[in-house]
Amino acid sequence: MQVVSSQLISNKRVLLRYDIDVALRSAQGKLVVGEDFKLKAGLETLRLCLENASKTIIIGHLGRPFATAEYEKNGPPKDLSAKPIQEWFDLHLPGVSLATAQYKQAHLEGVFFAKTLEEAQNSQSKFVLLENIRFFHGEVPGSDYHATCTSKTCDVDFARKLASLADVYVNEAFSSCNVAASTTIVPTLLPHGAGLHFAKEVRVLGGIRENPKKPFIAIMGGAKVKDKLPVITVLAQKADAVLVGGKLVAEIREQNIQVPKNVMVGKLEEGGFDIAPQTSEAWKDLIRQSRMIVWNGPLGKFEDPQYDQSKRVAQIILDSEAETVVGGGDTIALLGELGLLEEFEKKGFVSVGGGAMLKLLSDGTLPTIEVLS
Repeated sequence: MQVVSSQLISNKRVLLRYDIDVALRSAQGKLVVGEDFKLKAGLETLRLCLENASKTIIIGHLGRPFATAEYEKNGPPKDLSAKPIQEWFDLHLPGVSLATAQYKQAHLEGVFFAKTLEEAQNSQSKFVLLENIRFFHGEVPGSDYHATCTSKTCDVDFARKLASLADVYVNEAFSSCNVAASTTIVPTLLPHGAGLHFAKEVRVLGGIRENPKKPFIAIMGGAKVKDKLPVITVLAQKADAVLVGGKLVAEIREQNIQVPKNVMVGKLEEGGFDIAPQTSEAWKDLIRQSRMIVWNGPLGKFEDPQYDQSKRVAQIILDSEAETVVGGGDTIALLGELGLLEEFEKKGFVSVGGGAMLKLLSDGTLPTIEVLS
C-alpha cells in the first residue's frame, strides 16, 4: 500500500478523503464541532498536502443525510452540512508554523467552502472543503441513502466527476470503510496513496491480528452483537481472554449465543445499565498481567455518573504496563467525557475507527485497503 509523500503530491491537485464525520453541538445559536479527535488525527497528512500540493480539496461525509427516500424529499439537512468543519479548520490550522509559501498563501485566503463540484473545481483557493459528500447522488452504491441512484453506472459517473477535480487521490478516512464512490472507485482513476494516520491504523491493527504481544486481553463493549460476534470469535483465537461488557452481555444471554471458552461474559448490575462491580474486580488481575490490551466499546451507560465501571476499567488499564489500543466513536466519547483520552493517546494507540477497526481485526482487510493496494 503506497503512503502519501511529498514526492507523490508535489505541485499536484490533491483530492483528500478526510474523516469529518464528527459530533456537532449547538453553541451561541450555531453548530460547531463538539468532538474533534478524528479531525486532529488527519492533520499531519493535511499539513503535508498544504505544504506540497498546488491545491487541496477535502471531501468527507457527516452522518446519514438521506437514510430513506422520504428524508430526501426535504433536501440536504442543514444540521449535517460540513460548514462547521470549515470553521474548525480556519480556527486550528493558521497557528501552525510552516514555512512554505503555498501553505502560507492557503491560510491567508482561508478555507474555501464549496457547495458544488463546479465551485470546488473553479475555486482559485489552494485549500477547498467540499460540502458533505453524501449530499451528492452517486456516493454510496446500492444504498437507500440515494434512492434515485441505484446503478453502478451512476456511481462510476460520480466517481469520474470527483476524479476530474484532482491529479492525486489520498485517503485519510480510515473509519469510512464501506464501498463508496469516493473511497473505492476514485482510487482506481487516479494515482493514489494512504494518509499517514490511515497507514498507521493498518500497521497497528494488522500487527495485533497477526502477532499480538502475550498475554493479550481484548475488551469488547457497546451493543450490536451481530456485528461484534465475528471479531470476538477471531480475537478469542488470538487472545488469552476476551472480556465482554455493555449491552452485548444482555444480547448474548437473551439470544443464547455460544461463545468460545476464553470469552468471559460479564454480569450486569441490577438495572442492566452497567457491568457489576464484581465483574470489573474479576477482570482486574487479567488486565494487570497483560502485555497488550485492545478495547472497543463502553461497558455501561457512562453518560450517567452513577454507572462508573467503564471509568474503573479504564483506570485499571492505564495503571497496567500493557501496550493499549482503543477505538470506536463511543469509546472515544467515553474517554473524552472522563478526561482520559490524552492519557490513552500517550500510553498507546487510539483508533479513529469503530466498525472499521473491528472489521480489519476480524477480516484482515477492508475494501478501502484493497483498492489502495
